[in-house]
Amino acid sequence: MQGLRDAQAPSSPALRPWRLYLGLLAPSLAVVCLVALLAVTSVKVLAAVRAYVGGESLWSKARHEAVQNLLDYAQTRDPGHYARYEAALTVPLGDRQARHEMERPDPDMARIRAGFIQGGNHPDDIDGMVALFRRLGDQPLFSEALSAWVEGDALIDRLRDTARILRQQVERGDAPGTLGPTLRQLHQINDQLTGTEKRFSASLATASRLTESLLVGAIVLAAGLLSVLSVAMMRRSLARQAAHRRALEAANERWRLAADAAEVGLFEIDLTHDLIHMDGRASAFYGLGDQGASLPRPQVRQMVDPQDRDTLRQGMSNSLNHGVVLRTRHRTHGADGVTRLLETTGRMDHSGAQPGSRLVGVVRDVTTEQAQADLAAQRDAAEQVAEAQRAFLSRLSHELRTPLNAILGFAQLLHLDTTRTLTDSQAQQVQWILSAGQQLLALVEDVLDLTKVEAGEIRMNLQPVDVGPALAASLAMLDGVATRHEVRFIDRLPASPLRVLADPQRLQQVLVNLLSNGCKYNRPGGHVTIDARQDGDDVVIQITDNGIGMAPEDAAQLFQPFKRVVSSAHYIEGTGLGLYIVKQLVERMRGDVTVDTREGLGSCFTLRLPAVAIPPG
Repeated sequence: MQGLRDAQAPSSPALRPWRLYLGLLAPSLAVVCLVALLAVTSVKVLAAVRAYVGGESLWSKARHEAVQNLLDYAQTRDPGHYARYEAALTVPLGDRQARHEMERPDPDMARIRAGFIQGGNHPDDIDGMVALFRRLGDQPLFSEALSAWVEGDALIDRLRDTARILRQQVERGDAPGTLGPTLRQLHQINDQLTGTEKRFSASLATASRLTESLLVGAIVLAAGLLSVLSVAMMRRSLARQAAHRRALEAANERWRLAADAAEVGLFEIDLTHDLIHMDGRASAFYGLGDQGASLPRPQVRQMVDPQDRDTLRQGMSNSLNHGVVLRTRHRTHGADGVTRLLETTGRMDHSGAQPGSRLVGVVRDVTTEQAQADLAAQRDAAEQVAEAQRAFLSRLSHELRTPLNAILGFAQLLHLDTTRTLTDSQAQQVQWILSAGQQLLALVEDVLDLTKVEAGEIRMNLQPVDVGPALAASLAMLDGVATRHEVRFIDRLPASPLRVLADPQRLQQVLVNLLSNGCKYNRPGGHVTIDARQDGDDVVIQITDNGIGMAPEDAAQLFQPFKRVVSSAHYIEGTGLGLYIVKQLVERMRGDVTVDTREGLGSCFTLRLPAVAIPPG
């Protein structure tokens, strides 16, 4: 299309050859590179100076410690002070090793690095320190600092000689009065070292300021040159672009529309020739590749899904006849065989030589966006259905409980009535009514708990809870269950109390469920062992039985609702909700529960809850 061709004209090889680009960009690039080089150089030089200043601070501190330890050694005659003097002296000796090696024509970088590291310098600063010394160390700017460094090393040698003399006197057992000349010499050397350090710091500071001024001046000069070149090139470029201003204005209009539609493909309908011109992205949406295309309108119309053609045609007609913005979504079956949902936005262009002869716009692939919207709607609908199911189950459970309690009550009256003796068959039938009613009531209670847990209606009153009393109360509630299943409990809790952060009522519900399962899924004469210990910030409670256990495929689904062990579901009572509710309650108490089981060998449920420290006393 003409608009796309106009937008591409300024960058065509005929109007913008590579030599023109080179002529325009080369001076600016050269100046920019120069500025960047100066900036990097200034940063590296100042960083190296900073490293030397830091090294001097370490050098001074080590020297001070060495002298002080020598004085302490002379007073106390403790060999430890002399050892600490020698340790402190390793810093200036390491720096001297680095300096001697850097002064050689062919320095050994390993020795330099080892020396500077011995001097306490950071390994990342060493390369910059070496470069500064090698390149500028003999220049007038840094010569004074180097002279102070050399003088300081010489004084360190004198300090070492004086220290050896002092050590000999101390080891000979000379009287304290005879150490006076040596100590005075030591103080004299220390004063000279202090002056040398000040001279080194002052010369480095002066050199740093001068270096900073030179580098800043060079950067400012280069920036000024870049500004002058930029102005000159800008004026030249503006002059060359005068012939393309109209095409650029049209391209800017199209790109503004593309920005409003999230940077998507461009298209233009040439009403005069009944053609549709598309850029690479728009043509890719129609399965035509990404090189751009110009096609007759009827051919593009055939790619539109038949059910959407009338809507697209009506929107196009309104835009052409009434000047309204074209906004429509339609499905397309591209040349590549892919069906896409496209969103088209466009309007008439009145900026050209023939106003009203073309419609420009943007096209956007919204297939994924629509799919995500549909998925979100489905998810919302599913959540509403789940909420309705929970409400129904809760209401149904409440409605079932009233007649069920009446049935159980009448059955218990029949069972307890001594005025009318029941036959064995009648007594068995009444017992069946009681057993079935109690199972149904347990199911109703579990469903109520399930709906409350999933709806988040169960409030947790988290507080410190002693594990021992909670377990004792749970075991007392299960005496009848253990007797009926011929299982005994083994309490192996430690003598020292353990406290967890939990809801007391819900913790007891969890323990009762796990312990009752240990009885029901056990064997006659079996046992259920309860262990507990503190593990870091948690308390671990383990309930282990030597019952029937389960297969790995059953264990993997154990904590899901209405999932029961297949091998035992036919003869062991239960709803398949207990362990799911246990998991939900434990997680709401900021813990977790796991199972380790082997078929025929039993199961071990591990309950992990946050520990609470027991106050002393």
